[in-house]
Amino acid sequence: METKVKTIMLKCMATLLVGALALACMFPFLWMVSASFKNEVDVMEFPIRLIPRTVNWNNYATVWLKSDFPNYYRNSLIVTSITLAGTIFLSTTAAYGFARLKFRGKNLIFGVYLATLMVPVQVTLLPKYIYFGQMHLNNTFYALILPGIFSAFNTFLMRQYYEGIPYELTEAAQIDGASHFRIFWQIMLPLTKSGFVTLLLFSFTWTWNDYINPLIYCNKEELLTLTVGLQRFQQAQSTHYALIMAGCTLALAPLILLFLFTQKYFIESFASSGVKG
Repeated sequence: METKVKTIMLKCMATLLVGALALACMFPFLWMVSASFKNEVDVMEFPIRLIPRTVNWNNYATVWLKSDFPNYYRNSLIVTSITLAGTIFLSTTAAYGFARLKFRGKNLIFGVYLATLMVPVQVTLLPKYIYFGQMHLNNTFYALILPGIFSAFNTFLMRQYYEGIPYELTEAAQIDGASHFRIFWQIMLPLTKSGFVTLLLFSFTWTWNDYINPLIYCNKEELLTLTVGLQRFQQAQSTHYALIMAGCTLALAPLILLFLFTQKYFIESFASSGVKG
């Protein structure tokens, strides 16, 4: 009986500790959203009030109508959607090739492919800038889209999910006359739905939040993406914290909505990876 009581107490303490840590991590986000609905004089009040006395919707209208936020959003959506479509297609198909096709030097090629993950992004910034300049790609969306399409991590991620599918399934499909494309489309992808959603979330987040590449390769005002545009907006509104918080909330809204709609498969991917060992 005492052992059972101790177990319950330990579980309660662990739950409280995890809850406190989760609240500490969420508090900056909650304060940001709260401040975006406040009047300017109420943003820095202490003690902190998460529920505003009066809700000020004009902050969002000001950010959207009296700045270049619509242009920033449009540019980010263009770059993110094209990059996302490209990296999903290339990563899933390349992962299928590494997981199921048999060809000479496959492991060596895959090892070299993964070795590119060891190279820091900062090391390749100058070579890419010179290379894109020679190809006249600087100050175009191509300088952001083309490098983002190829991702060794995404390929490795999907390959691990494909490796978890028994070979007997694909062998049986091949005996029945199914082509590799049909096996990939009708067997591999449906069975790795959680991995596909994880790939979608990671790729969308990385591209949407990318700051350094748009800052270096696209410095024309009409080509600024949301991350660089938000920094310009912050400089212009340096003392208007309510407007800055409204802009930050607008920038995060697509990520939050995407996660809310896909969290079931995202959490499932972690649960399934923990069971496979």
